[in-house]
Amino acid sequence: MLNRNSVKSLQNHVDVLTRFPDQNPNPVLRTDEKGKLLYANIAGQRVLSELGTEVGKKLPDELIAHADNPVENQLELSVGSQTFAFHVVSVPEISSINIYGTDVTAMKAITRFPDQNPNPVLRLDMHNTLTYANEAGQRIIADLGVRIGQQFPAKIVVKEGILNDDRLEMKVGLSVFTFHIVYIPEFDFINIYGTDITAAKKNETILTKLAKYFSPHVFTSIFSGDLEVKIQTQRKKLTIFFSDIKGFGEITERLEPEVLTELLTEYLTAMTDIATKYGGTVDKYIGDAIMIFFGDPKTRGAKEDALACVSMALEMKKAMQVFRYKWLDKGIAQPLDIRIGIHTDTCTVGNFGSQDRLDYTTIGNGVNLASRLESSAHPNQILISEETYLLVRDVIACEKLEKIVVKSITHPVQTYEVCAELSSASNSMSIEECDDGFHLFIDPQTIVDVYSKRLLLSDALALLDRLREDDNT
Repeated sequence: MLNRNSVKSLQNHVDVLTRFPDQNPNPVLRTDEKGKLLYANIAGQRVLSELGTEVGKKLPDELIAHADNPVENQLELSVGSQTFAFHVVSVPEISSINIYGTDVTAMKAITRFPDQNPNPVLRLDMHNTLTYANEAGQRIIADLGVRIGQQFPAKIVVKEGILNDDRLEMKVGLSVFTFHIVYIPEFDFINIYGTDITAAKKNETILTKLAKYFSPHVFTSIFSGDLEVKIQTQRKKLTIFFSDIKGFGEITERLEPEVLTELLTEYLTAMTDIATKYGGTVDKYIGDAIMIFFGDPKTRGAKEDALACVSMALEMKKAMQVFRYKWLDKGIAQPLDIRIGIHTDTCTVGNFGSQDRLDYTTIGNGVNLASRLESSAHPNQILISEETYLLVRDVIACEKLEKIVVKSITHPVQTYEVCAELSSASNSMSIEECDDGFHLFIDPQTIVDVYSKRLLLSDALALLDRLREDDNT
């Protein structure tokens, strides 16, 4: 027979069992041993509504029957648009069955989705053990030599759960994949999403090759849609640049084709890099000659375009010193001198050619004049027209030269020689002379030890004095 204290203790236990579920955010149900619903907490009311039952009525037999399975006592059921995992616990001491529900909708979505994904999806536990691979992922794990239950390669997932922040690109067999690694701490696993980018990589390779046939500005304009691929021209103010190496034909006669190709490639690459730096459009290479123009497809205005072109020419002229020494080391004794001509004019620019083949270029009298200026220039001289001079004179120091007569131009053309930028013209104008055993080049912008250079010049002057005395005797 129970005493008063025993009854009170039992009542307290019953009160705890009764009150606690109300505070549970997940559904909690209680039935008698036959499945008649005795209780449902607030979260459980929605489940009852979806199941079409209520307190006092019987719950579905599949729920109650699950209480008799002590090994696998968790049951998943779809309740409306949600999926719940129900943990069914028989409590014979009070002749009841407790049913605890957990919303696993999100978990089920994550679990089911990879099966329908045409791209590889892999899953690891927090110890980097492979636990799942969808159908598309089977090829990946086969190539990596990994099976379910084995450790995944550290080159994809960094050890100790620290994941790669960026997408990882990796070749798998003959294909190329990017892998995006997503850490999902809520469910203690890592998802790896793969995307086959083989076709994209092939296209990238093709575009890289194709880009070598276009100036960077033209290439970008074509593939951004700014420049249509059709016969189309317009009149624009351009600054045109021509350069060539004096006596290059004679140099080619002395060199083997392989050596000539190497030297010419090195030279044209360096000049093109400088042109790209200043925003020039490299039109064409004609042997050692280069044609560049400023003002299309992008322009910064006629003045800025002309200034960029002349500044580019100055840097190219300076870069030639490096090539002279390189070519001397290769046994080419002939002086390496370039001539440059620049002119600013309104020209026709755009796509010329046939319906099947186009050439992006510019034509007109302005182009011809720039070419004539280049052929009229002396070695290592930058010769510009008056039209260009008027646009750059505030920034570039120039020397006025004689007028020249140019074929197809009815009037004499006033020319100017570019000397240096005005900001540095007073103390930074380079000195350059190369002729009959005499080679002098002074670049004030790069000289550091002026004193030692003065001593060298003193020795050179003494040598010249001795040579003069020998000539007199």
